[in-house]
Amino acid sequence: MRALLNRLEIPRGQAGLTIIEVVVAALVLAIGAMATFGILASATKNAARAKASQVALDLAQEEMERLRAIPYDNLAVSSPPTPSASPLSPDSRVVGTTFALQRSPVGEAAPLVIDENGFGPKSEFVSGNPSAGGVTGTMYRYVVWRNDDSCSEEECPGSQDYKQVVVAVQPSKPGSQVAERGYVEVQSGRIDPETLNEPPLDDDDDDEEEEEETGGSVTAQQFYLSDTPCAAGGTTVRSTIAGDHLLHNTLGTCASGLKTGSAEIGAPDALLPSGPPDPDPEDDSNPALYDYSNDFYIEPTPDTDKGLQIRHDDTEGCQYVPTGAASPESQVHRWVTDRFALDFSMSGKVTLEFYTRTLNDNLYTGKLCVYLFERSEETVAGELKAKDSFLADQGSGDLYWFYKPEGSGFWPRNTWTKVRLTMDFADVPHTIDDDHRLGVALSVDPAFTPADAIPVMYDHPNYPTRIEVDTTTPIEGG
Repeated sequence: MRALLNRLEIPRGQAGLTIIEVVVAALVLAIGAMATFGILASATKNAARAKASQVALDLAQEEMERLRAIPYDNLAVSSPPTPSASPLSPDSRVVGTTFALQRSPVGEAAPLVIDENGFGPKSEFVSGNPSAGGVTGTMYRYVVWRNDDSCSEEECPGSQDYKQVVVAVQPSKPGSQVAERGYVEVQSGRIDPETLNEPPLDDDDDDEEEEEETGGSVTAQQFYLSDTPCAAGGTTVRSTIAGDHLLHNTLGTCASGLKTGSAEIGAPDALLPSGPPDPDPEDDSNPALYDYSNDFYIEPTPDTDKGLQIRHDDTEGCQYVPTGAASPESQVHRWVTDRFALDFSMSGKVTLEFYTRTLNDNLYTGKLCVYLFERSEETVAGELKAKDSFLADQGSGDLYWFYKPEGSGFWPRNTWTKVRLTMDFADVPHTIDDDHRLGVALSVDPAFTPADAIPVMYDHPNYPTRIEVDTTTPIEGG
């Protein structure tokens, strides 16, 4: 037995060498672990920083959309912002009652538009739960007077030709970070709509009628997709959404009134010049998210759908007139403005900004078709009929545009995602005649959408789906 144990005993020299190897291996492993943890920590910080920047940019754009709905005369800050010595604060560009529009290098300052009835120049925000990765910070608002160098002094007297709105958002620094975070900002010009439609001065003192001048400056007119059927005449009054409801049939005219189901065609929903109101800006859950198509045949399982679910058509391609034999009203949804009181000139670009996600957050591809049209209405044999004239894609000549996600083509999921689709149309400028309407319609191409439907959220202060029209003849929202 002793001889066997002697044979199994590890020589002392080899045993010492094994211990050294273990120590060296442990040291190498520790160094590698430290490097790995450092990289992971750095990646985590970078991811958090990128998330904060994206949240800040989204908040700035949403606030700009809200300010665009404020009437031009009410665009002003209630008091001069307090200047800051920190170059990482947008208030560092404030000098007295002026603000520098150019960020770096800081440019010439422009006079602030100040009115005690205006909105506050600064407020704090909380996005999500700060203890669970949410973002907090400060939102800054500025409105300044601008001089239009391209407009002569005779046509644009003085230096207050239009207003420039600036929204900046600065995330707070986390407790573990020493340096202050920078800020993101968005800017947008607003032109007084009254000055764009004033007739020219009559210097000849004769009886000839002067034609109305529309002005040459281009600005953006907002129209928000609503869940309210359009009015046959006059101004549509936004309805309060109190709960889930059946899908609106939007395949008729505004005179058709609210209809649901396939038995009767109903009024399109309204495109409104003002955004959805927010009854409680401090509470993201008020108002709640509702289902605008709570019909049994478009209810996913489990019941997680909100907003509008647009079912794909029965025929491949983009279809403005649905081809489904059953429930065609679920395959196309339409919105139109009120009748324009004056001619509305479109300069050639319309941007659709909408919020969407997949049903049940499933993984699938999708293709959303978008139509822009001018609607005229006339009474035939005692019945109001609509004639829709479509705008054509400047690039392809098609009478529609479409959105498909880049890369893999998978539709956004897990959260309501904002998507922007810019549409340049041919034969510009295009004028919507007075007494006519501007319309937008959405449908889904089954060739690229294997799922039953694509959801779209709108008419909610957190999800203000809208179209933005470049125009020289804006109307006043409010």
